[in-house]
Amino acid sequence: MAKSKTVTLRDRLGAWQAAHPVLADVAVGAGVAIALVGTFVFVTFSGFGASAEFIYNQF
Repeated sequence: MAKSKTVTLRDRLGAWQAAHPVLADVAVGAGVAIALVGTFVFVTFSGFGASAEFIYNQF
């Protein structure tokens, strides 16, 4: 008796990507853009862009 293969999330996402290649590229691009903007905003407004002396004086 053969066991049935369970469908994993990776299989489902692969099938969705194969059916919607342009939309998948847009989703990946949007995710990368959001990560870059979030990193820029965090570094700019958190003080991590300051000098090392300023950061060490925080602690």
